[in-house]
Amino acid sequence: ITPEIYENYQKPLEVNNWDKALWELTRDSGREDITGELDQFQMPVLVITGDDDRIVPTAQSLKLAAAIPGSQLAVIPACGHVPQEECPQAFMDALLKFLDESIIK
Repeated sequence: ITPEIYENYQKPLEVNNWDKALWELTRDSGREDITGELDQFQMPVLVITGDDDRIVPTAQSLKLAAAIPGSQLAVIPACGHVPQEECPQAFMDALLKFLDESIIK
């Protein structure tokens, strides 16, 4: 992790009541079940996960991708919950492949 990334993670901790806001976000995040609406997506969807994600188990990402018709799934090996930072090249490769196949024609 670079000093810049570390500094960016520290910034939110300087805001008053950051811990209360995080708690409320976490508490409220799972309240609404939208699984019955996933088949209504009308745009290309890419689900990216690391195969060592300890926050959102890879199995949940697989289930999410399966529930969204036509979605693409990228599982990045030896990567955790924040692949855009932990495995930036693999993340960009997956994203550019998705954009090339789905968006940019």
